Amino acid sequence: MSQSQPSTSANGSAQAHCQQTQNVSRIWEKLLKKAASMLVAENAEKELEKERVVNETVPPLKLSGLSVQELQELCKDLHQKLDVVDETRYDIQVKVTKNEIEIVSLKQKIIELKGMKKPSLKRVKKTTDDMLGACKDASKLKKADFKANLKTVKKEDDKTKLLKTAAELLEKTKEERSLQKEVTLTEKVPPLQLSGLSVQDLQALCKELHRKIDVVDEERYDIEAKVAKNVKEIEDLNQKVFELKGKMKRPALRRVKISADAMLGALLGSKVKESVDFKANLKTVKKEEEKKEEVTDWRKNVEAMSGMEGRKKLFNANQ
Repeated sequence: MSQSQPSTSANGSAQAHCQQTQNVSRIWEKLLKKAASMLVAENAEKELEKERVVNETVPPLKLSGLSVQELQELCKDLHQKLDVVDETRYDIQVKVTKNEIEIVSLKQKIIELKGMKKPSLKRVKKTTDDMLGACKDASKLKKADFKANLKTVKKEDDKTKLLKTAAELLEKTKEERSLQKEVTLTEKVPPLQLSGLSVQDLQALCKELHRKIDVVDEERYDIEAKVAKNVKEIEDLNQKVFELKGKMKRPALRRVKISADAMLGALLGSKVKESVDFKANLKTVKKEEEKKEEVTDWRKNVEAMSGMEGRKKLFNANQ
């Protein structure tokens, strides 16, 4: 009997542990399914938003019933719109390149800060007499100036020359970038040639320009989304740099306990049908209630033991 009791308790604890592990794995499976469904829904919403924005920028064409002159005007408008959209896409692409360089620089800075330790500075004690002597003894300071007899250099003139050279280089860089931008846009959007085109040719040209605008505007939308993502990443990296430098520390967050039912309720909402209770298979222990002595009124005992009757009771009790 003594050997069977420990084995029974061990089997019970093993079964409880196994049941708890199964419950945890079931919860994780539900959480992963919910996260996957939420991700799919979010991607679908993004695609719908993208389609809506692109359709607003590039509405569908209506070519039926248009004359040659109207088709030519429509081609000019589409060509101008394509030029504007492609220029916007080019500017955003330049911004993306700049952000990516900044992200790489910040990541390198974080690596350097993680591997660098601040040196411990020694506190230098200086007496009041030393400080006053250093302040009052100005004559000694003048005599100890070894740069007094050196040839003076015109720093202001050198600074002016440097600023002028930097301004010239900056202006030259801007001109080169503007020229490169113009060449790139001209290659992608060549000038129109509408002379001698028939109605069918003009309609085909309008459709081709409309298709190009659609493609370029979709690229512009994707690049803008990438810019927003890069800006968020740059903010996070700057925050990390500040924390590593010790300028800013995050507040200590308190650990919040949440039950499995609350987690499933927050994620699945009203779809939760089963309740996960980890304490269901645990052995319940009942506490034995301690016997309390009844408290009686001492005045009743005094009255009962007083007089002849009380003496009689005491005499009988002693016998």
